[in-house]
Amino acid sequence: MTLSACASGEQTLKAPQPSRVNPQLSSSHFISFDGAKLGLTVWRPAGDVLGVVIGVHGMNDYANAFHRAAPIWAEYGLVTYAYDQRGFGRSPERGIWPNEDVMRQDLRQAISLARRAHPRLPISVAGISMGGAVAMTAAAELQGLDCDRLVLLAPGLRGWGALPSLWSVSLWLSTLLRPNWVVRPPRGIKIYPTDNFEMLRAHSLDPLTLKTNRIDAVRGVVALMEHAHAAAQHLPAKTFVAYGANDQVIPEQAMARSAVLFPTHVRTAYYPQGYHMLTRDLNGDLVSHDAACFMVNPTTKLPSGAGPLPWTSS
Repeated sequence: MTLSACASGEQTLKAPQPSRVNPQLSSSHFISFDGAKLGLTVWRPAGDVLGVVIGVHGMNDYANAFHRAAPIWAEYGLVTYAYDQRGFGRSPERGIWPNEDVMRQDLRQAISLARRAHPRLPISVAGISMGGAVAMTAAAELQGLDCDRLVLLAPGLRGWGALPSLWSVSLWLSTLLRPNWVVRPPRGIKIYPTDNFEMLRAHSLDPLTLKTNRIDAVRGVVALMEHAHAAAQHLPAKTFVAYGANDQVIPEQAMARSAVLFPTHVRTAYYPQGYHMLTRDLNGDLVSHDAACFMVNPTTKLPSGAGPLPWTSS
């Protein structure tokens, strides 16, 4: 019996049945394949649009995760469409863990709409943490992702196999017995997702960020990250993976576990001063410029001069 089958009490957003809807991207929302209205933020360049970025945020966050990177990308002529995934930000059912398949369908729908709006421009998907895991698992499926570049910023790769056994068992049992239990970060454990404390303070006060999670949502994101680990060996060409040496959310043993599986065509960058919120760190603009240059030309030299991940040869 699988873990997902055992955790029968888990509450997720069920995969909706297809209906007659008109999917669309507007300036403030994204109507997805089933009519769900998801929050959307768009950053446009001042001049001609030369490329498109679909931004996929991380756990407990929303489209604002791209508020530092997207204006920099706009300097390169890139328009960014960042949407709030289901269960987060301005989208429906805040706090309820979404169905993984639906998360991937939303991403594919966003790409399809961007193709319709910008038919002759290259499309990049930029996934942060959990958003990176969604993109990785979607890219590994049979239909893949209809994008031209894939940018993974501190991708969520701390799945079951990267957790201590006691944590895994405790999480599994807690989800089985009390799936709606609301948990908060332990007071005695200090994890710093960034060195930019001013930004982190504003982030923590933002009413659209989640401060607590149901235990079944924690189980859901761990399962997603394990699926992303399994997808690591199937990453497509023109993929860029960025990771910071000080990441305390996805520690290096978790990243190394997956990085050794990356195909040789995957391009990686290792930032000695980087934390988990890479593009929002004090030196985050370096990462944003590197990502922009890759999205414009995947073979170009990175402006920061960042070397590859120490566990890969790319």
